[in-house]
Amino acid sequence: MNGKDMLEWMNDLDDKAVVDADITPIRVKKRNGWKIGISVAAGVLAVALLTYVLYPYIKGKNNSKPDVTTGDGSSAIETQVLKVFEMAAPVYPASQSIKTTGEKYDEYLAYYTDITRTVLSDKVGENKVFSPLCMYMSLSMIAETSAGDTRQQILNILHQPDIESSRESAKSIWLSNYMDNGEDKLLLANSLWTNSGWTYEQGLMDLLASEYFASSFSGDPSDPDYSSAYREWLHDQTDGLLDEFLGDAQLDPGMVMTLVSSVNFSGKWEGRFSYPEEGVFHGTSGDVTTPFYKSDAGIRTYTGEHFISADAKLEGNGSVRFILPEEGMTPEQLLEDEELFTFMNDRVPEWDALEPTRRDPTVMKNPTLVMPLVDFSSGFDMKKYLRKMGVTDAFDNSRSDFTPLSKDGQGGLFISAIEHDARIMIDEDGCRAVAATIGTIGYGEPNFYDQIVLDRPYIVEIVSESGLPIFVGIVNNVE
Repeated sequence: MNGKDMLEWMNDLDDKAVVDADITPIRVKKRNGWKIGISVAAGVLAVALLTYVLYPYIKGKNNSKPDVTTGDGSSAIETQVLKVFEMAAPVYPASQSIKTTGEKYDEYLAYYTDITRTVLSDKVGENKVFSPLCMYMSLSMIAETSAGDTRQQILNILHQPDIESSRESAKSIWLSNYMDNGEDKLLLANSLWTNSGWTYEQGLMDLLASEYFASSFSGDPSDPDYSSAYREWLHDQTDGLLDEFLGDAQLDPGMVMTLVSSVNFSGKWEGRFSYPEEGVFHGTSGDVTTPFYKSDAGIRTYTGEHFISADAKLEGNGSVRFILPEEGMTPEQLLEDEELFTFMNDRVPEWDALEPTRRDPTVMKNPTLVMPLVDFSSGFDMKKYLRKMGVTDAFDNSRSDFTPLSKDGQGGLFISAIEHDARIMIDEDGCRAVAATIGTIGYGEPNFYDQIVLDRPYIVEIVSESGLPIFVGIVNNVE
């Protein structure tokens, strides 16, 4: 796609994505969870949920439901419950990813370094997995709803000078990473869940729709059917893998608006992993005998001063980097190593040579990755991490500024809670990872190896086909 075509495509999306209660809903491509049979495809999904609780002075009560009948009787997700509440939805690219060349994303990578160090350095010795991309999209949209110092503190975390730059960065990341070719995918989606009984600042609603590709729904949040539709959307976007956390999700009866941001990543290993052999994983909770799988097909390595990394390619959709600290160093300690993030943020690292050279005959030949299976969940209270990174006003109702949310520019709203839950699964066929961020706004000299054996705690990073790091975690124990 050339630059002219890209511009026309983006303009077309902008025209079709605006939310208004009077707009006839737009047909959006159905996104079913990828069925993988006995294999588990590589996947990252991040869902960011932002719930807005009612401010008493927002006016405009109207209990009627909007006309949500589409021209062809279709809806964003083809379930009867969702059809009832759907207002409008953006049109997504039909299949292949939309790539923009020359994007460096220096600001995102600076943010990625800061938030990864802050979050993963906590809970030492535990398994933990986190989606920085999920939080990035969530924080970007929160910035749009805030103003003054509240907005600036969020922009500081994002390493963005102003809201226009933040908006452009988020949209560029969306466009340059989107992929859906039927099997391998990286889907980014947003939705707005509005209260049909209240009046909103239409300009903000239009902006969130056009710039963040947000579908919109409207209803009475005290209506059980509206919460059912909400859960249905979450279930569909997460392929049901976060039902443990989201299966009983309810819209707050007093909410003003809920914003949801999701990322869904999946693919298959490019190289085949062999039948497992029993081995011992030396975790922080003790030694565990577990199956280990091997592969030497397409494995690339990078050797740092205090770590070795094996990169396992996915079929046309990025890769997974397994980063093993040197003996005697924990993954949490390694997070302080500057070389680690220089490597993790490098979209085209200088991989170790695969063949011995006269200059360095010790360089490995035909490296092999030996890995255990993992499947675990972890949760974080993001409020304390964001406070540590400088976001303070948003959590204090005496200083917060969320006036862009209301028709009359009223103040007094603040973030009362923001949590992040995630799950990651890796086996011989691939990996899948899902995450959910739920936020509520209330009132008031290197060694070389022939093979890399992941038999002790290590870091795992998932990188999209564009080279952008989108998921990161630490495996301290296996079952």
